[in-house]
Amino acid sequence: MMKKKTESDLIIRKKSSILTMLRRGFFLVILWGITGYIIYINVCFLLNAYSDTLVSDYLLLNLSYYSYARFALLVMVVTILMTIFGWLRIRSLERRAKNHEQDKS
Repeated sequence: MMKKKTESDLIIRKKSSILTMLRRGFFLVILWGITGYIIYINVCFLLNAYSDTLVSDYLLLNLSYYSYARFALLVMVVTILMTIFGWLRIRSLERRAKNHEQDKS
């Protein structure tokens, strides 16, 4: 009797250590915090809510149209690279799973 294939047979899972998960979580929280603060500064300036701290942070971060254009380009490049890498990785895993199934039989 043949075993029915399920999609979960194609998934290869590697368990990360707790230290690795904590480190990833820490970096993600820091990155989202910085992103949120930059958005907060921009919203305050759009609403004409100025303070000395916001002005100094705005100047420190050098938020300009040119930097926004570079950041948007960076986001697009990273998105394209992640899509290509993910597609290649999935194809590699599927090929490995097919080879594994052929070796079993």
